[in-house]
Amino acid sequence: MEIPDLVHEELGGEEIRSGVAIGDEEVVCATPSRTLVYRSEGILSDERIEEYPHDADRLMLSEGRRKTTFKLTYVDGTRSFSVPASHGREVLTLLLEGILGVDGVLDEGESVVGAFRFSELTLVIAENRLVRHIGETAWDDDFTQYEYADLTGLDFEEGSVATEIVVSIDGRPQRIKTPRDDARLVEETIKKAVFEFYDVATMAELRQVVEPTDEEAPADDEVDDLTLGSDIDPLVSGTERDSPDRAESGSERGGDSTVEREATSNPAAGSQTDETADWEPQDSSATGGRERRESAAEPSTSEQREGARSHDDRIATESEATATAPSDRTTADPSAADTDVATADDVEALREQVSELSAAVQQQNQLLKKQHNAIKQLLGELRDQ
Repeated sequence: MEIPDLVHEELGGEEIRSGVAIGDEEVVCATPSRTLVYRSEGILSDERIEEYPHDADRLMLSEGRRKTTFKLTYVDGTRSFSVPASHGREVLTLLLEGILGVDGVLDEGESVVGAFRFSELTLVIAENRLVRHIGETAWDDDFTQYEYADLTGLDFEEGSVATEIVVSIDGRPQRIKTPRDDARLVEETIKKAVFEFYDVATMAELRQVVEPTDEEAPADDEVDDLTLGSDIDPLVSGTERDSPDRAESGSERGGDSTVEREATSNPAAGSQTDETADWEPQDSSATGGRERRESAAEPSTSEQREGARSHDDRIATESEATATAPSDRTTADPSAADTDVATADDVEALREQVSELSAAVQQQNQLLKKQHNAIKQLLGELRDQ
């Protein structure tokens, strides 16, 4: 493409980064700071140059059957120009490269490989990133960008009406729908930019480079170390863990006290044992009378033994009731439960804390990755020098 002399005169020391011939010797040229539209001499007008700075706040696009009109909004007003509809996409690419460069979205020297406008979607494919803008305007400060350095997957899912571009950034897929008629061109443009960024030639080679391997995936224990801090209290306190020992020791003390109560509450049994041990036979002269007294006393002795057995049974029953009473009281009285047991609110608060910590760790990982890429780039520039 031949650049008219009048354009060279208007450069003012700037270099032309790109240009598009729009017919009838008319051209659109872009420098780093502005877009120049050259209009050739006509019957009713002389040749002229129209200037459109790249520091625009907003870009509107109006597409017709014959012409495409670009309207740029600045702080001090609005300017517009039109080009043939067949060259609208090329001029859009040229214009957005200049605007994104001035806005600081693109790196210094980074160019735009292709730009597309589908209804309310503007898709900009640059050398180092993919930029998406949604809205009535073709461009303003509300946009989303996906840097190729953070790419962990790229796929294209064809549908009957549209094709979805699946861009995975740090493991999270982002879906962008494009019309089926232009899907092939968008796919090839994205592949061209990404392949050149990673210096690969096929999708298989790209997957080997960007997709994480099993060795790179964090282990479970590493994830736990990052997301859970050591200052989180356990749901079960040490007091509850020690309670079985206390129950055992209490049972032992209860058993000892039961034995003591039995010995204290049954003095008759002790006196009876003593009387039996101290008993000795008497002389023969009193044998007959003693036998008669013993036979007469047998019924009362049998009654005493039965009474002693019933008394022992009653003591055993009381001991069992005493041993089971604490557990019954514990079951029946919910207020006796340890107040340190976690409630539903405690568990929900813990979940929120874990979620916040996970988000913070992920954000830090992304920041570290970007810093790593910046360091690599600086090292590469130093080597080139």
